[in-house]
Amino acid sequence: MKRYIFILFFFATLFPFAAHAGSELPYIAPSVPTSPQAAAFKMYGDVAVNPAMGVPDISIPLFNIEHHGYQLPLSLKYNPTPFHPGYNYDVFGHGWALSVSSCISRSIECMPDETTGFKLDTDQFGKSYRNFTEATMNRLNLKYDLFTATLPDGSSFDFVIRIKYDGKLEYVVSGGRDVKITHVADASKIYSFKVVDEQGIEYSFDGADTTFAGPGCTITPYGTAYVSWQLTSIRLPHSAELITFAYGKSISSNYGRQQVEPAVRFHHIYEVDGDPDRFDVTFQTYTQQHAYQMKLLTSIAYGSTTINIDYQDGSDSEHYNYAKAINIRDNGTLIRKINLEQHQGILHYHGSGNLPFSTLDKITLLGSNGITSETYQCGYTSSSASFGGTDHWGNLNYRSDIHNVACLNLFVGFDVSRAASSTYVVDVPKDGDDLSPLDKVRISNSYANTRTPSSAEAHCVLNKLTYPTGGYTEFHFENHEFFTFTDYDGDYIHNKKRRIKTQATGFRIYEIVNYTAEGVRSDSKHYCYGQTDYDANGGIGGRYFHTGAGEPTLDPTIQTYMTYQSSEPIPMSVLNMVLGLDPSGQYRSFNYNPFMSYDPSAGLIAAKWEWECTFSAFNFQRLLNGRPAVVYPEVTVYYLKDGATTYTPENCNGKTVYQYDIYEAMQYDTAFFEKPQYFNNVLSYVGEKYRYNLLKEQTDYMSDGQEYKLKRRETLIWHPSGASVEGWEYSNRYGTLSFVPQTATLGDFYTFTYQLLGHSLLYQRDITIYDESETGITETEQYNYLSGNRMLKKKHVAGKLQQETNWEYPKLSQTGTTTDIIRKMVEKHIIAPVLTKKQSNSDGYEREFGEFPTQSGDTLILPTRLYQKCYATNRFHSEILAYSPNGNPREVISRDNLHTVYLWGYGDRYPIAEIKNATLAQVEAAVSSIFGMTSSALAQNSLPDAAKLKALRKHTSLSKAQVTVFTHLPLIGVSSVTDPTGKTLYYEYDELGRLKRNYYYENNIMQESEKRVLQEYDYHYRNQ
Repeated sequence: MKRYIFILFFFATLFPFAAHAGSELPYIAPSVPTSPQAAAFKMYGDVAVNPAMGVPDISIPLFNIEHHGYQLPLSLKYNPTPFHPGYNYDVFGHGWALSVSSCISRSIECMPDETTGFKLDTDQFGKSYRNFTEATMNRLNLKYDLFTATLPDGSSFDFVIRIKYDGKLEYVVSGGRDVKITHVADASKIYSFKVVDEQGIEYSFDGADTTFAGPGCTITPYGTAYVSWQLTSIRLPHSAELITFAYGKSISSNYGRQQVEPAVRFHHIYEVDGDPDRFDVTFQTYTQQHAYQMKLLTSIAYGSTTINIDYQDGSDSEHYNYAKAINIRDNGTLIRKINLEQHQGILHYHGSGNLPFSTLDKITLLGSNGITSETYQCGYTSSSASFGGTDHWGNLNYRSDIHNVACLNLFVGFDVSRAASSTYVVDVPKDGDDLSPLDKVRISNSYANTRTPSSAEAHCVLNKLTYPTGGYTEFHFENHEFFTFTDYDGDYIHNKKRRIKTQATGFRIYEIVNYTAEGVRSDSKHYCYGQTDYDANGGIGGRYFHTGAGEPTLDPTIQTYMTYQSSEPIPMSVLNMVLGLDPSGQYRSFNYNPFMSYDPSAGLIAAKWEWECTFSAFNFQRLLNGRPAVVYPEVTVYYLKDGATTYTPENCNGKTVYQYDIYEAMQYDTAFFEKPQYFNNVLSYVGEKYRYNLLKEQTDYMSDGQEYKLKRRETLIWHPSGASVEGWEYSNRYGTLSFVPQTATLGDFYTFTYQLLGHSLLYQRDITIYDESETGITETEQYNYLSGNRMLKKKHVAGKLQQETNWEYPKLSQTGTTTDIIRKMVEKHIIAPVLTKKQSNSDGYEREFGEFPTQSGDTLILPTRLYQKCYATNRFHSEILAYSPNGNPREVISRDNLHTVYLWGYGDRYPIAEIKNATLAQVEAAVSSIFGMTSSALAQNSLPDAAKLKALRKHTSLSKAQVTVFTHLPLIGVSSVTDPTGKTLYYEYDELGRLKRNYYYENNIMQESEKRVLQEYDYHYRNQ
């Protein structure tokens, strides 16, 4: 009985889900993924939109947040996302997300790291394993949680928190980022994070999304824990005014039962004493379930501007909700309203009932009058979705029988027909490619591949986007494709050259076609994946037909579906047995069954042994670990002529070929850089996320109607590097409990694995431009970097000409002394600003920084002098003497010693006057006399008096100055400019903030008869 319990214990370690098969398995803490909302945000980091993934950039601009020089575009971005079991994030419509959505997310690998003080429990490894119960082993933390920060500027990076050997906390960060991270935590939760980027911009994140025990959902040994922290504020280094984000609503994805997967276990034991040969096959069903409580963004505020998001359900907490409008106001005045028209479909699959999902149908941008509008309309491949089961990757498909594991064949060292009690494991006839004498079976009673992914048509994917002009774009997506080692009958293919092409989950762009408002096709781009048949087959095949296949990050085979353990000695490797190899691991015939050849009566050496192996899609998905299904080493974009359907030069204007660096050299071959590999008996991989999407060559061709002519080629050389992050996987080195000695320690049951967090830096760029005869001229650049991806040196070579450029940044001196201002910049993590730029011809510039105190008590660090050097001898400089509290320059001295003063208003957001040939003291005297306040107080005025501003030029202290006056419509644009002569130019906008006309009045007589229109704009939209 003890042996049986231990076997199932190992089984549950790799499939840590609730069992539904008549026997209660021990609970093992699952790897808990981040919330669906955070997962959606991660798709829009800086790696998702890339030809290497087959995903185009589809976005709808809504508004631009501008806060004291910090730009933050507000847009809706689309990613073609297949449905998966459970809750599918659709707050802004399925596949859509708001660009400013920013968070820190994590996947909990064992226990939340904060519960163990951010250290792994490897100090327990030396203890006797007999001191540990299943419950205590479940609470061991043996893998670091992986955090992902997605910043509102679209950049993202991963990091791990761990304790170093000296007991100090360490953040291991990917992407080459030199960011400063801090957090607030206790032994139960991480409450908040702060991230300061290289510019000194501080992003604050507070705990948001948590796991919880919904009906039928997994209960973890640590209860609830944060899996994401949402952005709550942005603090600029030159302003005390924050951009704040509020989350006033939440949803609980309380959809109960989620992904259901079967698993089949083969077990064989040989004992010298007693019954010498016993084997069995068992079948169980597992359910992966997680429920999340997620906070929804309800407002963004900065200065006098607020952006509010309204939701369909007005209550604070619901099981389902979606956005219906975005309102943008300044000082309480409505500037723009964005209506999001969504419709609700029904998602149905086995065991789920009917779940709602939302698709975004129409985006209407309304002006301040609520009438004038721009409208975007979206079309989709379908409006409802019904599925039966899941594909290999865990997304929904039409599989009708959830009891079949997969159409995959294996070889077993015993007669399965004598052991299997399930009809879902069946014998399979052998063919000429089967060289093993062992029993061949399939872990499915269906000859069809029930794990085939569903098409884009089934998953309600965007296929049309109509613009306010009436023009539109049609998008055609198709399933990813790759070469697999599993043939159509489920057999494992041993020869790499004989792999077959098959479909993968998820969608890649196939065609993008643009049409005018009249429905006339204007241009078309076709995306073809993989090499041409001609190139792939060594000069045989079509030059314009492509293989269509990429490289799977993980190939669904009988091996990647399997976990196993075995004792030593063992008659034959379990892996060799399953794959149909001979005992030495070679693909060749042999004529005996090693598992049935232990016959003591025949004089053969007999020894006790035991093995088991288990197959499930959950194991494949655990190993996939959220990675994209397919990446592409080569993508060709053809620019088709009107009406053309083929890719010959006669039918295209040109093409662009993208090649990506996704392979690494092996002993006799190449392989995908994150290839699966065994750590002891655990199949895993070394994660190198920073090596994705590395473009190594882009070649542009133009068509002359007969052939493609080279026009431009860009070749890139990258230098990747990574830091190792350790982890430990359960792997009983003794096989089963009956082989474990009394002296065994806990460490004997785990094997070391690792991941790499790092970055890839561009080392060299070669650009070759070709003339009509395809003769090329090449220019080369080589780069060196400091931390934080800061450019240190660039060497440019063009023929015999060479030029070198060097940069310097704030840093602490390792040998001499560091100036006080540089030390303070480093303390505030303002390390990206360039201090000096020098070129080999002695041209360049140098910047000095200084401290500027504000009335609130803050001190700003900003540039004070800029020195420019040109022609090797001349050296000029300009100087900034004063700034406003939000980093706006107030007094500037140009290199010819001319003083210019800038007055600011509208809450210190916009310039209201430029006064040349005057000092700040002189301007302060004029402002005090005319406005009765200081210029700093004037800057806070939300609506400066234009007449008083114009009166500045007549003040005696400014008698020699040239005064230019500006007025503004906040969030829209400048409304008037009065030049030093007193002539005023006016700008008029419509309700959507579009410029209608600019004009002036003759002799400044503000009568309609004196109005002189300089330019006028008329907008004709199809919906107006």
